Amino acid sequence: MTSMLDLDPSDRLLVVLPHPDDESLACAGLLQHALAAGAGVRLLFATDGDNNPWAQRASERSLWITARDRARFGAIRRGEVLAALAALGLPGKAARFLAFPDQGLTALLMRAATHLLDDLRCEVTDFRPTVLVSPSMLDRHPDHSALGVCIAFVLNEIDYAPRHLRFFVHDPGQRRWSPEATILGLTEAELSRKRAAIDCHRTQQFWRGTWLRGFADVGEAFFEAEPPALQTHHPVRTLRSAEDGWEVVLASRSRLRSFGPSTLLLAGETGDRRAIRLSVGLWPPFGSLTVSDLTSGLTLGTARLHGTTRRGRLVMPGDLLPAGSTLYAKVEHAFGFFDEAGWKKV
Repeated sequence: MTSMLDLDPSDRLLVVLPHPDDESLACAGLLQHALAAGAGVRLLFATDGDNNPWAQRASERSLWITARDRARFGAIRRGEVLAALAALGLPGKAARFLAFPDQGLTALLMRAATHLLDDLRCEVTDFRPTVLVSPSMLDRHPDHSALGVCIAFVLNEIDYAPRHLRFFVHDPGQRRWSPEATILGLTEAELSRKRAAIDCHRTQQFWRGTWLRGFADVGEAFFEAEPPALQTHHPVRTLRSAEDGWEVVLASRSRLRSFGPSTLLLAGETGDRRAIRLSVGLWPPFGSLTVSDLTSGLTLGTARLHGTTRRGRLVMPGDLLPAGSTLYAKVEHAFGFFDEAGWKKV
């Protein structure tokens, strides 16, 4: 479906982003449309993108990176955001930076870190957007998918419902060709400004410049809901109550940049908003598997895998997940930068 995603002066657009450069890649065109419509705009960056060692080594021609170097790199990347916004015609004051750990959002999510969710909730309720844009929880980058889950928790808690649009950065099939996407078409002038914004992220050009500039070849794809096809083929096919406990049907597989022993992660909340953060190590794939509570560090029980992680059935004790809980699931592999898939509501 193609749409202009029409905005007007009464709209307030909040874009929640994992890293500097995501604003230029995913939604530089949407930001231009919001500016032209006279809508209010705020961009919220969860991290400074400072833990990107190979890009830093390539751009600075330096092998060794200290903690001070990382902090300096994060400050540079903030400056690149401000330059990119200027290229799009937006003031620097539209951006806010939360400075959570780059490549650390999944760990914060699984610890039920209240400061992360509280900061996001405060930003949303303070700005009261009519349109909220955030990463899909099915994106294959762990920071993107974790932030998508965090936003889902926040939207479950607030007392109103903005229009929620999701974007992909690390799944080109969804970004370019998905039939479920709403495509924002861009004029050549808008694409030119988008290229200029992408080029402002100079620290990233040495490592992946061609890939970055590919985002300015087409329109922008947004999703009103998580794509059904990705949910259908997610490695966690189903989670349901069974006679012998909670049953998780798995169909996991390795990818080039996501492989090795795997772990099932469950993040959710009970009906009275108590956090659920469970981890089940799926290796070795036989015998009793430990179920851990990542908020307390306690072992809650054992699970048993029938079959394999590629095609199997994991059974957990029935008292671990209270009825009526909201739950999201992910399979995490030990090696590789990306995930096999992101998170899925189960």
